[in-house]
Amino acid sequence: GAGECAGGAVVCSADGLALECTTGSSASQEVCNGLDDDCDGETDEGLTDLDCLPGYSVISAGTFTMGSPESEPCRDEEEVQHEVTLTGSFWLKTTELTQAEWEALMGTNPSQKSAGCDDCPVEMVNWWEALAYCNALSAAEELTPCYALDCTGTAGDDFACTDVTVNAPDGNPYGCQGYRLPTEAEWEYAARAGTTTATYNGDIANCTQVSPVLEPIAWYKPNSGSTTHSVAGKDPNPWGLYDML
Repeated sequence: GAGECAGGAVVCSADGLALECTTGSSASQEVCNGLDDDCDGETDEGLTDLDCLPGYSVISAGTFTMGSPESEPCRDEEEVQHEVTLTGSFWLKTTELTQAEWEALMGTNPSQKSAGCDDCPVEMVNWWEALAYCNALSAAEELTPCYALDCTGTAGDDFACTDVTVNAPDGNPYGCQGYRLPTEAEWEYAARAGTTTATYNGDIANCTQVSPVLEPIAWYKPNSGSTTHSVAGKDPNPWGLYDML
């Protein structure tokens, strides 16, 4: 195929340029991430609307080891590694929600770190307000909202909630028609993207000092200047997702 070369497969850079041929391996399969995964000069080709949503990656069902080993720095001491199987595929936004996206739909901008930076992540949003955004996005696309919220006030301003139920049989989020937040297991599965190290770029020695592993993929204390930055400014993980740490 176009993504292969004699004796092996093309290894692609993030922009789809061929870097080298690796004997005995095969070309990557095209996935919904805006990249040329199979190195044929096209992005996301052969995928339908059911496979791909603009700005989202499809995350296929699978099994992974959730949690970190005891030897990993900065881990939660209560973590216990265990195998988890996700039985359904799902879409996940490739970047954080931006201030512009929030304000366009919700009419407010609660951000304080980089207020007015349209392509910076929206912040100062709590879990309840995130659910409200999911519902608003569902309504905007004429989908049945995933959450039934018992709330007062305006999300991003004076929002107060007391209860939520999932609008799906047996409360199973896989049964939602509209947008929803990922479960904890879904998020970690997507963040790992098939890797088993502390980050998708490798293991780290500490959490507070400059790290050659973190520099290419993350804004963190040593390089962020104590503020947020535009989304997609660092390298994505193998599944096309940014800032998944």
